[in-house]
Amino acid sequence: MIFLEYCVAISILGAGAWGTAIAISLSSKKDVILWTRNETTFESINGKRESDKLPGCRISDSVSVKLAIEDTINASVTILAVPTQSLRKVCQQLYNCNLKKDVAIILACKGIEKSTLKLPSEIVNEVLPNNPIAIFSGPSFAIEVAKKLPYSMVLACQNNTLGSKLVLELQQENVKLEFSNDIIGVQICAALKNVFAIACGIIFGRKLGFNAHAALITKSMNEIKTLYLAKIGNSNINMDTLLGPSCLGDLVMTCTSLNSRNLSFGFKIGNSNNGFNVQQILSEGKLVIEGFSTAESAFNLARKLKIKMPICEAVYRLLYESTSIEDTISVLVN
Repeated sequence: MIFLEYCVAISILGAGAWGTAIAISLSSKKDVILWTRNETTFESINGKRESDKLPGCRISDSVSVKLAIEDTINASVTILAVPTQSLRKVCQQLYNCNLKKDVAIILACKGIEKSTLKLPSEIVNEVLPNNPIAIFSGPSFAIEVAKKLPYSMVLACQNNTLGSKLVLELQQENVKLEFSNDIIGVQICAALKNVFAIACGIIFGRKLGFNAHAALITKSMNEIKTLYLAKIGNSNINMDTLLGPSCLGDLVMTCTSLNSRNLSFGFKIGNSNNGFNVQQILSEGKLVIEGFSTAESAFNLARKLKIKMPICEAVYRLLYESTSIEDTISVLVN
């Protein structure tokens, strides 16, 4: 791998809040190509140098925004910050554009594909099998990243040499970036924490107290461990992953702040005194609620692997099978 020796530009595919925040953050040291398929977003960034996803955060002139995905393939590193359910389609577009095999793909998306129950890295490996993969994950609200406040992340890659080079590419003064080989564990933590944030939001919305909230976070860690063990097929789990930024750190942040879109989604459900309409709540926001899709994926993956994940199951049945909120809360707090 020599591509990083001449890396001068990074492509970021996905101009949502997270992808745009990464673009703003990295633009202080690199030229950045930001891809969006949304013409309104394209015009806003080109005209005002600002995105409606991150109001008040100026986007540097070193960020060039593109509507055509083929205009992104000449960068040496490609960061995929699209929703997980759209990832396969975007990877196929890159394949059709003849993305070079030496371009490293960094995954900045979190979730489990609904149709296949695969993690993001497994999706990329199927569509772009010759491109090296890394995972970028950890506790990081997009607005704080865009404002260049301090935060901690994990860069996971099975190739130590490549991983070390990517850490140098992404490292900045306000970022503590840890390296890991555990791409599976990091992705499981990243996906499930959004489901648990919805559950915690329901507890907040129902005003059930901090005791119940703390207990739910504790049980959530256990469900992460359960899926982690089942997924890797042995007991050699990485405790540094579970207790580090990509799991415990991300879980605590996402499950305790209303800045979390998933927690806010759950809060609206829990705070609804006269019933709630899931689709209506989803349509009210501008941002993707990854935990909504992941709840279904996690439920089906648990069934496939024959493991018990009662919190994920309770959230799934509430969102997809109209189980009563009272029955859901009974599972969450008992």
